[in-house]
Amino acid sequence: MARDIVIWPNKVLTTETKPVTDFGPELEKLLEEMLESLKEADGIGIAANQVGVSLRCAWVGREDGTFFEIINPEVLDKSGPVTLEEGCLSVPDQFEKTPRSHKVKVKYQDRKGEWQELEAEGRLAHVLQHEIDHLDGHVFVERLSNLKRSLILEKMKKLQKALKRQGKE
Repeated sequence: MARDIVIWPNKVLTTETKPVTDFGPELEKLLEEMLESLKEADGIGIAANQVGVSLRCAWVGREDGTFFEIINPEVLDKSGPVTLEEGCLSVPDQFEKTPRSHKVKVKYQDRKGEWQELEAEGRLAHVLQHEIDHLDGHVFVERLSNLKRSLILEKMKKLQKALKRQGKE
C-alpha cells in the first residue's frame, strides 16, 4: 500500500537518516510501499524519509523508466558541474534549475545487503545525488538562492496548512 508523501519543511526531511541494519521482511515491505508511493506520484525517485521513515534507503529512476533501490549509499567520487531542472515529490509543483555534479560514483547495498558500485552521469547522476541528499537530511531547495528558497517555503507552508485541514498531514 502506498504511503503518504511528507511535505517540506517537515523535520523528517531535514534530519539525517539512520543506516539500514536489518535486511529482512520489514525492509522488503517498506521498499515495496515506497515504490508504490513513487509510481502513484509519477516520480523518478523517492527516499524513505519522504514517506516518514528515517532509514537510509531510496528508489532511483533510470532514464528507461525502471527503478532500483539504493541502501546505505555513499558518494565515492563526483566531477564536472552541471545544472539541470529538478523537482521533488516533497516539494510538489516546484521545478528549478539546480547545480549538481555531472558524474558520480556511488557505493550502496541492495535489499539483500550485497554491496554494489555504480558510475553514472547526466540525469541518473542528478537523481542519485538528489536522493542521497534526502538521506543526508537535505532538500534540493537548499541549493537554490535565498529568494527562491523563501518563495517555495511560503508555498509549502500554505500547502501543509491546506493538507492539515483535509486531515492528510
